[in-house]
Amino acid sequence: MKKLGTAVAVIAAAGVAVSGCSSSESEASSSDGVVKAAIITSGPVNDLGWNQGMVEGAEKLEAEGLIDLTVVQQDSGATSEQIAQIVTDLAEDGHNLIVGHSFNYGEPIKGVIADYPDVMFAYAGGFGDITANLADYSQPFYEASFLSGILAGDLTESGILAGTAGFEIPVCKAQIESFADGARLSYKGPGEIQLRPSYIGGWSDAAAQTLEAVNALVDQGADQFTTCGVDAATIEGAKQRGVGVAGYAMDQTPLAPENVVSSIVWNLDEVLRAMVADVEAGNVDPAKYYDVDFAEGGVDVAVNPAFADKVSPETMALFEEYREKIKSGEFEVEYKGGA
Repeated sequence: MKKLGTAVAVIAAAGVAVSGCSSSESEASSSDGVVKAAIITSGPVNDLGWNQGMVEGAEKLEAEGLIDLTVVQQDSGATSEQIAQIVTDLAEDGHNLIVGHSFNYGEPIKGVIADYPDVMFAYAGGFGDITANLADYSQPFYEASFLSGILAGDLTESGILAGTAGFEIPVCKAQIESFADGARLSYKGPGEIQLRPSYIGGWSDAAAQTLEAVNALVDQGADQFTTCGVDAATIEGAKQRGVGVAGYAMDQTPLAPENVVSSIVWNLDEVLRAMVADVEAGNVDPAKYYDVDFAEGGVDVAVNPAFADKVSPETMALFEEYREKIKSGEFEVEYKGGA
């Protein structure tokens, strides 16, 4: 795997870092015939979440000999113009699968795709936003969030659940709503489950605002959280205030072993595997919406063993029952993300 620095650093050194490959490496595929794939992250590659999950998924394919991998670690200060330049440099360097792993990357990538019609581009829109050779990939977190909600419903004392997210986009809204729906299956009262979402207005660059939101929600009685895209700060806030939280994108138990009840685990190797197969087959335009759901192994839930004796046996049985029903297709989690 080639790892290039932050987005801004890559721009400054594009002539060296991106163009410095041998002529054999600059073909559409590397010399051994595998797909040349590039991942542009939207934060640190060791965040134990959104970005690390993508990189580790890509590394699995590289270990299988399916791709020749380049990772560009972007920092939160990169502009749309800088992202567009990075994408251009990667395409010029012969990468034929370029994945911008952020909702925010869609527009800058759209400005580049027409110049490279044989390259498959993809970004994390999560709502089927496909254009020519620009693919989108789903984030079916709502299915796993429903299961995390079943556990939260058993553990909540107040009946007040909260969800934090960067923005009120369909993916995040659906995840938060499903969390409450799952909780309604296991909650015994008093009263009914209340849900309080908070949309921060930023992602990893909004840690202070996220902590502020978590504190406000706990002050309002929330004692179980789910989080979409602002996970590190939400988990830190839950840890500081002693409340429960569901991890996001990877098993985030290590971030707060006494607070992370369960985690949504996103198996991105399965998403990338489908993309690579299409690149190999020349199926680049029209691009696809890669929707690898729970039943297909795209997502799952990891339960923190520390909560094994805190969740009632009846609720754990309910959790496993619905897990199997979702996998088999017998039960379909209602999607409440809107358009």
